[in-house]
Amino acid sequence: MLEKKFVIINPTGFHTRPIRALVDTATDDFPDCEVKIVKGDRTINGKSLIHMLTLGIKYQDEITVRVEGGCEAEALETLGAFFGKIYKE
Repeated sequence: MLEKKFVIINPTGFHTRPIRALVDTATDDFPDCEVKIVKGDRTINGKSLIHMLTLGIKYQDEITVRVEGGCEAEALETLGAFFGKIYKE
């Protein structure tokens, strides 16, 4: 298992569009990896749009991405990049 912390830099938080892109990438590109997103004391399935939306990830929140399974390093790098982007509304 690999994990890494990220701070949300998008002023509008991590909203539906980037969440959908992350979930699709996690599901399609890393089917053999288990992806978990941690915010505070909550840990959710990073391949579930509904679960991701319930986290309410806002600007400057710190989250942790955990991946376990095949291609862990590649999955962590690819999925972590979603949290370092600015998404236009």
